[in-house]
Amino acid sequence: FGLFMLALGAWTCRKADQSALVDDAPTDAGPVDFGVLLERVRTDMESLSADMNGTTTPTVDGLEAFKQRLENIQKDEMARLCACGSLVQRRYGLQGMAALFSPLSSAERKMNRAWAALVDRHWPESLASMGGALDDLQAAHQELKTLQGDVSQGLAR
Repeated sequence: FGLFMLALGAWTCRKADQSALVDDAPTDAGPVDFGVLLERVRTDMESLSADMNGTTTPTVDGLEAFKQRLENIQKDEMARLCACGSLVQRRYGLQGMAALFSPLSSAERKMNRAWAALVDRHWPESLASMGGALDDLQAAHQELKTLQGDVSQGLAR
């Protein structure tokens, strides 16, 4: 009876882990690789930043349009990235997750700051925050490349 209970407990834990994997993935947009999603956020932010930097005299409508584009990035791809913490931890370990999410969370904070600056119509601060967010997204991208290289080297051994 004890062995049966042990097997039942193991099976239950395995099912809970599998449901956690499904719960972390968004159902409406379908599964996307973490690296692909990070690259999308980075390229969307680069495009937005280039458009903002190309604007010499922002108008109220222009600021609103930039704010809306930034909000769309934050609510879609960036939210999906941040929701993948447990999956990233399972794949790269706690240290890898911390190394990856440190610049990623910094980028998220700077994106929030840029959004708030756009709401307040503080153009120089919004540009500075966008630049900082891009730097942090690039750092997260580099860290992901490093982690992927470490994992593939470990598999080759």
